[in-house]
Amino acid sequence: MVQRRDFLKIATAALAGAAVAPARLEALEKGLVRNDAFDVYALRLLQGFVRNARRTAPGYAVCDFDGGTLVPSCVTPSGKTYVSVARILPLLSEWLAADKPRNIDVDGEKVDLREVALSIFRNAFDPAFPHFWGKPPADKKTQRSVEAALVADALWRMRASLLDRLTSRERSNVQEWLASCTSVPERDNNHAWFHCINQSARLRLSEKWPEFKGDEAWMLADLKALDALFVPGQDGWYSDSPDIPIYDLYNFWTFGNFPLIWSGIIGERYPEWDAKFKERARLFLEKAPYFFAADGSQPWFGRSLLYRWAALSPLLLGYRQGVWPHSPGLLRRIVRTNLAYHWQLGAFDPAAAKLRETFSAEGTPGVRDFYIDNGSPYWATLGMLMYSIPASDPFWTAPEEPLPVERADFRVRFEGPRMMVLGTRATGQVRWIQARNAPKSWRYRDHYTKFVASSHFPLNIIQEEKRAPWDGALVFRNRATGNMAGRVGVVEGILLDDGVKTHWFTELDGHRIEVESQVRLDGEFEGRMHTILNPGVLASMDVDLLEGSHALGLRQGESAEARGSAGFHLVRSPRTGYVVATWSLAGYRELSVAEWFEESHNTRVNLVYPRSATLTHTAKLPGVATFATLHYASPRPMPHAAMQRRAKELTALWMASEGGRR
Repeated sequence: MVQRRDFLKIATAALAGAAVAPARLEALEKGLVRNDAFDVYALRLLQGFVRNARRTAPGYAVCDFDGGTLVPSCVTPSGKTYVSVARILPLLSEWLAADKPRNIDVDGEKVDLREVALSIFRNAFDPAFPHFWGKPPADKKTQRSVEAALVADALWRMRASLLDRLTSRERSNVQEWLASCTSVPERDNNHAWFHCINQSARLRLSEKWPEFKGDEAWMLADLKALDALFVPGQDGWYSDSPDIPIYDLYNFWTFGNFPLIWSGIIGERYPEWDAKFKERARLFLEKAPYFFAADGSQPWFGRSLLYRWAALSPLLLGYRQGVWPHSPGLLRRIVRTNLAYHWQLGAFDPAAAKLRETFSAEGTPGVRDFYIDNGSPYWATLGMLMYSIPASDPFWTAPEEPLPVERADFRVRFEGPRMMVLGTRATGQVRWIQARNAPKSWRYRDHYTKFVASSHFPLNIIQEEKRAPWDGALVFRNRATGNMAGRVGVVEGILLDDGVKTHWFTELDGHRIEVESQVRLDGEFEGRMHTILNPGVLASMDVDLLEGSHALGLRQGESAEARGSAGFHLVRSPRTGYVVATWSLAGYRELSVAEWFEESHNTRVNLVYPRSATLTHTAKLPGVATFATLHYASPRPMPHAAMQRRAKELTALWMASEGGRR
């Protein structure tokens, strides 16, 4: 057992921003009772918020994190950030509701967190306060509607300790602001949940405090619209669009947690809706553990990746509401390893006392989607909802249990969404493949166009419409203009026994190019075959076809070890031992290593690493119309001779079967 003096050393190191090794975190967790193992994270986030809010302005109503991005839709009329305050509320409300220590040390001064919460609700919604959040326009959608859901839920959670300490006028101010955020319905995507949570909390609060009033008809209309986004047979998943099948990490938590947040607020008054959402949550949670790798990471796929631990929220809410279909020990392992993974990756910037707007200190700023400001990453606090779990609950005391990927290899199919999740026990890697993945717009392109998403090989992103990285993807480049194009839409996609087949298209300088790609998986091998379905469209163009391996992350000053022969190339990171290898099977004439993807030679395009190496196959078009490659990416690679033998076997097997089909 960790002695008290050892715990204090570990906690002090963590609170000072030092990295805490996995073994020490595990020792810390095993030596404590209840939830103290997670306090090192929670306290750093709370301390950082208080420090930055006090630096920004008096009253805790706004918080500009040091050096952070300001987005016009995310600031008050006074020009200060309100999103940062809204998004700390899930953690603040959980912390106080769990009766955790209210007085925390901030720069040598004791600060009462309950007084901080009171100050937020007194000031942020008072039109006379200099940093009043402002009411949104009555005739268009607004960012404030998103943040209002967090405000409403936090108010509901802290009602017993907070609302009676506000005056009637202060409660009315909150009501009026919340009501102003439900002026324009949003019922064609996940935003309907934000309005729904807002209305449901006000309906419940009105039972005791007459200043509050909600619109039941509005809430029920939201529920019906959200219900329409659900299709039976999807394993509990929702698509975030009625006309585009989008299944990503954002959907993982948004449609996983907000139904349960609604149930926790008002579900008992609507038992049919409550039962429906909880049953879907149970279905979703059946397979959710398969998405977590042995190191706590998840496959990198989709937008809003900077929300990090938010993915834990449906699991914790499901557990709290009795629909978690697995053991407490498995949940605890998922939560602990996922928190530790992101923290050790550099989620928290100790110098600025804030969550980074990048995944690590050296990762690309391109991961910051255009709508993300300095406070946006604090959606992550939704993943810290464990504090309301009672101290006597087995979640805190049961031995941890291995993750699915730590037990055995697996290939889990999702027939409705047409996707698979695969795990390799020997290496701990988890991969995610979809038959119909495509972006809503070019801004999200690189989040969605990779053939296979990996937990251990973070992808590359370039926030330029006419430039695209080709790691794990197929990209067309017009040699005359330099413009590039990757997948922009899908005509049809199907699941195979061991992979996917997708008919997709792109547009390059006014020309629509249609492609059929087939991707097959075996262990950590990945076979790809592509056929250009309308090669005649390229007859008058001079085009390069570029296809890449997974990106091999490299630290600053690190050079990849390389080896190769005709039609084969391998790169290895000497620091991590990770290996990426590729074989050219058909159609391509050149195989090389790329560390940049644009004329500027910018190498800082990887989500996590300052540099990366991508094995690149190149062909000149027009010419042949069918191309085939084999790829291997592993954090714990097999011996080289065994890898080559298996590659030869798979090449013979897959190329023979494809020849027969064609």
